[in-house]
Amino acid sequence: MSQAAFLRSFDSAAFAGFLASGLADAARYLSPAALEAIAAHDPEDPDAPPLPEPQPCTVLVDRNVADFGDDGAPVNVGRIRVTFLGAEVSPERQGLVTLLDDAGNEAETFELAQRVATDESVRAWWVKGVDDA
Repeated sequence: MSQAAFLRSFDSAAFAGFLASGLADAARYLSPAALEAIAAHDPEDPDAPPLPEPQPCTVLVDRNVADFGDDGAPVNVGRIRVTFLGAEVSPERQGLVTLLDDAGNEAETFELAQRVATDESVRAWWVKGVDDA
């Protein structure tokens, strides 16, 4: 098994365990293209294509992440980082991720602002709350 295959398998099992124990969140993701299609949708047009469906995904949300910088005057800025399983979605800048509560209702929505890290298995993004824009 290659390292990439191992990472995908391990992270998939870890995310499932984190979700079952309440350390990860069920979520839905909408890409920028899906958001554009929703905005352009005309419900009066009988030939309009169906609306895109949000992609279900599992995410890790890290709140108040300290970012000190690496220059002579470091600054501590609390930010929110959301980490996705790459096997579930391919997140893009300005996409939206909506966290779901235990009943499957929408709880909190974030816009993807800047990719932090990516590897063979996971994608991490700095996000901002949609009300923070």
